[in-house]
Amino acid sequence: LSGDYIFRAYTSWMKNFSPDFYFEQSIRILNTQKGLAVISSQKRPVSIQFFPEGGHSVTGLPCKIAFKATDTTGGGQTCNGVIVNQRNDTITHFQSQHNGMGSFQLKPEKNISYYAILHLNDSLIKQKLPDSEDHGFVMNIHSEAAGKIEILISATAEYDNTPVYLFSQTRQLIKNVQVSQIKDGAANFQVDKKDLGDGISSLTLFDQLRQPVCERLVFKRPVERLFIGAKLDQAIYNTRNPITLDLSTQDAAGRPLSGNCSVSVFMIDSLQPLTEQHIVSWLFLSSDLRGKIESPEYYLDNTDTTSDEALDNLLLTQGWRRFKWGDITENKKPSFEFLPEIEGPVVNAKIINKKTGLPVSASVAYLSIPGADYAFSSATSNTQGIVHFGFKDVYKNNAIVVQPALIKDSGYRVDISSPWSDKFSSGSIYTKILSRGLANELLNRSISNQVENTFSIDRKRQYAKSNSDTTSFYGRPDKEYYMDDYVRFQTMEELMREYVEDVRVRKEGEKFTFKVRNRLFGTYFEEDPLILLDGIPISDATKVIVLDPEKIKKIELVKFNYYFGSSAFAGIVNIKSYNGELGATQIDPNALVVEFEGLQQQREFYSPAYPSAKEKESHIPDFRNVLYWAPQINTGDDGRARVTFYTSDLKGKFALVVEGISAGGRPGSSVTLVDVRDSK
Repeated sequence: LSGDYIFRAYTSWMKNFSPDFYFEQSIRILNTQKGLAVISSQKRPVSIQFFPEGGHSVTGLPCKIAFKATDTTGGGQTCNGVIVNQRNDTITHFQSQHNGMGSFQLKPEKNISYYAILHLNDSLIKQKLPDSEDHGFVMNIHSEAAGKIEILISATAEYDNTPVYLFSQTRQLIKNVQVSQIKDGAANFQVDKKDLGDGISSLTLFDQLRQPVCERLVFKRPVERLFIGAKLDQAIYNTRNPITLDLSTQDAAGRPLSGNCSVSVFMIDSLQPLTEQHIVSWLFLSSDLRGKIESPEYYLDNTDTTSDEALDNLLLTQGWRRFKWGDITENKKPSFEFLPEIEGPVVNAKIINKKTGLPVSASVAYLSIPGADYAFSSATSNTQGIVHFGFKDVYKNNAIVVQPALIKDSGYRVDISSPWSDKFSSGSIYTKILSRGLANELLNRSISNQVENTFSIDRKRQYAKSNSDTTSFYGRPDKEYYMDDYVRFQTMEELMREYVEDVRVRKEGEKFTFKVRNRLFGTYFEEDPLILLDGIPISDATKVIVLDPEKIKKIELVKFNYYFGSSAFAGIVNIKSYNGELGATQIDPNALVVEFEGLQQQREFYSPAYPSAKEKESHIPDFRNVLYWAPQINTGDDGRARVTFYTSDLKGKFALVVEGISAGGRPGSSVTLVDVRDSK
């Protein structure tokens, strides 16, 4: 379906925080099979926002006020105007500097309202400025020289002779703490940039009651970067010719530095320009700011006064408060709903009382992903009835089976929470305007894709072998019984009694029970073991007795008390069928079965080779506009690596983009242009 979409990426842990800091990329999808959806350019409404430095302006105190004028795509708009009071007296003039951003000074007076009158796209707009506070503090970055940040604090009269505290932090790590005294309505701080981490840092002012009153972002240009060299074996290439790329990674002093790099080689044209974002600007700048940042590399690559002012305006307008400082000063412990998925996927669920609909605390539940390579997890609900199931990686689509652990808990149900984030960023989809002159390029791109899908679709669907762990959650069993090693009995009761000597089978009326022999003392446990059938927990051993023994491949035993999460089992009896699907026939009626999408296998990028004249002269068309993609290329201790790939039948300019990060966390990127011409 044609339309504008947002591709976003986030981890489970990131869902505990604002969605404004998920990775987002706006894309447009066009279905050329239903006619070319070309959008003509049109005028778009604009808006302007005002941001007092430090958070708010205060009556009687001079304050810097930043502004940003944008259209609906988030793009900055040039503007100029005046600030007037409620009597239409002109107070000051202002004009945007870079990408619609700028700033001006204002000293608010008591009981006076202020308005901005400005010109935007031939329109005259009048907008009220944020009201000032009657009491409080104003923070101003007064000057920066010799690597020092001078911070001037102004305060109203009632704060004279009181202490104030300045906290400096970079990415949640406190870097510097200072204390000063308000004297004659002012206090000064000085922060050495050497004390701060690379990228964005936050300066937060606390009053004498330890309450946050002002906050300001500052930027330190990154020093510890990974420098990536990308050397091609020639300047111009013909179609269907090899390209040899020599990669080098080093530090600022030119010493080799091992790194993990990705390489992408794609055609650049009117439909696919070079992206403005790269790993360095994302990690050090964009990931800590809200909204769209135009040309982020501008702020990193330029170090003159003009770019410094533009960077400061960017921080003032798109900066934000990361922490709830009130929780910190009151010593509140943070509460996180979502756990980090360090060892594998985490499934969140909630145990509910069927009759009352209320959450159930301190109740144990099991999660299973049945099959030959099954997954099993046990968890206990918290006071809100929430349970977190963790298990090993699963590279297939299957069903999740969740059920209460005990038969007596049949009055409970377990609801699975959606794994997707239901929160969305405050930004909007940034629509790219397509002119009608791109119709032919869109048609050619569509034809190229159809040709690829016709001749290369099978080769494009090759997947790398996954190194998933097939070991059971309890590791190596104490005893294994392979059914093919024995003469088959007619019933499971006979099989269990005659073959599986470490399990005692008892029958009381019509009900069977299993007891596992303790390997330490040689006696049988009094409690029931955990019984698994293809990964599905079986609460009643009678369900095992009625199975067809011809379908059983193997029985594994754990012959000691096994503690798994919050659960304790008096041994484990793990029964595996030949096809891994027998357990699905014995699912408890109280269990919840939902579809589960496992981890996606890594697709191997298809890049054809033309080493011989015969292959080069093949009549099978090759219309690839992405020549090469490698997500992980490791440069060794010498900081070097070499890759080779081939051009396609397409001619034009291609971008070779390398992005990487060192083991110590230094990011780096490199862009090289490749010129492909007709081999004839």
